Amino acid sequence: MGLSRRRKALITLATLIGTFLAALDSTVVGTAMPTVIGELGGLSLYPWVFASYLLAATVTGPVFGKLSDTYGRKPIYLTGIFLFLLGSVLAGTSETMVGLIAFRTLQGLGAGAVQPVAITIVGDIFELESRARVQGLFGAVWGISAVLGPAVGGLLTDYISWRWVFYINLPFGLVAAALLAATLTESFERRPRRIDYLGTSLLIFGLVTVLFSLLDRGGAPFLSAPMLFFVGIVALVLFVAVERRAEDPVVPLGLFEERIFAVAVLGNLALGGVLFGVSVYVPLFVQGALAGTAVTAGAVVAPISIGWPVGSFIGGRMILRRGYRKTLLVGSFFVVLGAGLCVPMNGATPLPYVVLAVFVIGLGLGFSSTSYLVSIQNAVPWRRRGIATSSIVFFRTVGGSIGVAVMGALLNASLGSRYEAAVKEVSAGDADLARLLADPNALLQPALREQIPNASYAELASSLAAALSPTFWILFALGLAALGLATFFPGGQAKDLVNREDEYE
Repeated sequence: MGLSRRRKALITLATLIGTFLAALDSTVVGTAMPTVIGELGGLSLYPWVFASYLLAATVTGPVFGKLSDTYGRKPIYLTGIFLFLLGSVLAGTSETMVGLIAFRTLQGLGAGAVQPVAITIVGDIFELESRARVQGLFGAVWGISAVLGPAVGGLLTDYISWRWVFYINLPFGLVAAALLAATLTESFERRPRRIDYLGTSLLIFGLVTVLFSLLDRGGAPFLSAPMLFFVGIVALVLFVAVERRAEDPVVPLGLFEERIFAVAVLGNLALGGVLFGVSVYVPLFVQGALAGTAVTAGAVVAPISIGWPVGSFIGGRMILRRGYRKTLLVGSFFVVLGAGLCVPMNGATPLPYVVLAVFVIGLGLGFSSTSYLVSIQNAVPWRRRGIATSSIVFFRTVGGSIGVAVMGALLNASLGSRYEAAVKEVSAGDADLARLLADPNALLQPALREQIPNASYAELASSLAAALSPTFWILFALGLAALGLATFFPGGQAKDLVNREDEYE
């Protein structure tokens, strides 16, 4: 494209803003959600607020990317911004948890268009030698959003309203849309491509069904959790069969023949579960079990994004000297260590301890994520680099969605009877106190929490902390899985694993 430097800068800014919004909503909501639960209720639906967004963004991304090849980048990107902002406004007006989940899904659909198309636009307007440098900005945007997200979410929730966590997207989204509409003129040849609708449908159906089974949302004998899980697995098996024959598959299965790619995908599945598990359940622990506020929850989660760039910076240099495998092992060790520190957390755990655990996990994610990303981008040909990179992100998000769902299922299963027993014990026949404590959402509302006697609150907070314990064990197990997978990564120096012009058909 024959664009001036100024127009290229404005187009890049528009795509970065859109990417920033989509990335921010993956983290900013975590610190607001305990307060949202306190107001709207529906603690059992807590995981779906995150899983619905992540799943919608993940499974629709490849579809929107291919639609942009047929109809152009601009209309698809603007459509994504519109869907994202519409979902944001509606989410901010939600009066029920079910409504919030539906509107978060709409947000996720928009994010599924914004993220891949933004990266593709940059690939269109910059020459080959400039693309890698500019693409690095998108990684920086994800890092910045991860740092700002928890803090912004906490501040808005405590000092204005949790609804502004969603409304704040409006001005930035409108600026991004206006900039792109005014500056991007498309002149490339649009080549119709056959969209893998069957494969995409099977993937969406399979993942959604598995998530429903994990959260046990059946409600009828023929839709029991085991049956839902079985149906979901069958759909995913059919998805694999369809992808093997698809002309233009959503996920190129041939890439899995490369050991580097296969290990990277499985490793990112595990790391995604750790990343999103910490972002979702540590704020709930801090605000519910440690009597924190939304700001406190955000401040405690933020260190994951301080450790991440530190690990990424050191890991990037370690890759050149020691190779990918050793860097991955170091990163995975830190993830296991940080997750292990989460396991014994209870109602008496001091906040600095939680901060340390989260920082160590972030440090490990920085080492590991950098190693996986750089290794994949160097080990595949340029023409496959985009799909390989997006596949890594895809599986990391899938791992996060499934991880959040599994942890939520364990929390729901553990909290019910445990909390009821604690209420019965502390109320001691006081009907008014029993009514006040009946809903565990009371632990997440600072104003309502003040009405609970200190001794009673300590007992109830202890029950919530104990119910969250299985989620922290899952974090630890996922960390161990990531460490085990890292041992299978090819050894040697990074320069030995250079681009190969193979065809992964």
